Amino acid sequence: MGHSFLSYRSGRWFWISLAIGLGLLLHYSDYRVRTVAYGGSTEGLLYGVVGTMLIGILMYLGIRRRSYSSHTGTLQGWVSAHVYLGLLTLVVIPLHAGFRFGWDVHTLAFVLLAIVVLSGVGGVLLYRILPSRLTRFEARQQADKIDPQLARLLTDMRALVKDKSNALVDIYKAELAASQQRMPSGWSLLKGQTRDLLAERSADLAAKAAVVPLEEQATFQVLSQLLLKKAQLELNLLQQMQLRNALKAWLYVHVPVSIAMVCAVVVHLIVVFWY
Repeated sequence: MGHSFLSYRSGRWFWISLAIGLGLLLHYSDYRVRTVAYGGSTEGLLYGVVGTMLIGILMYLGIRRRSYSSHTGTLQGWVSAHVYLGLLTLVVIPLHAGFRFGWDVHTLAFVLLAIVVLSGVGGVLLYRILPSRLTRFEARQQADKIDPQLARLLTDMRALVKDKSNALVDIYKAELAASQQRMPSGWSLLKGQTRDLLAERSADLAAKAAVVPLEEQATFQVLSQLLLKKAQLELNLLQQMQLRNALKAWLYVHVPVSIAMVCAVVVHLIVVFWY
């Protein structure tokens, strides 16, 4: 997906944005030689108008991507424009301000804009990298088929430890209790470490082998295989959930900060034109 909209129509919006950006930079280099560059000059206001128009176009994508019946271009084209025009705004706004920033609402608006654009770029990178990884995990086992397998494994374990020593029964009960705990979600899921889960489980089972009676070691080995198979399935499920969450996580930054940025821009315009 990321590759398709970035290269939409042979990178049409990349070249359009690059041409506009270079043109404005050339104009600015001449403008700053002739006079002091600041937002209230004729050229500064021109850059401000261009920047405001760009922000308006960028915000329109939020409506356009939910209006599939619209005839104003394809969704893929709008996303491509959204990415490259967003990067262009990071050039236009400093030109509008004459590269003069301070501790005020005007600078706040630009900082919020930068966060919006950079989080959007992060979203693009995630959509280029993560779907292929998610597909690899789903090729091993689809998430909706894992839960029934986990339930069957627990049933097999219960049957295996029936009438066995407390050592084996306790291992099963501990696993059953752990299975009834809720899977992590949200930010805690994203922060979860998955690399060493199988190694930790293997080490834990090796330690528990010492308390299992000698005559039940064969049963313990079968139980260990079931536990490791269950751990592998849980790891696969956890990794799939992490990837799906990561594909959405950037929006929790991008969308709220976009709203805050628009509010800051409105305040900026009110301050400039009324005061």
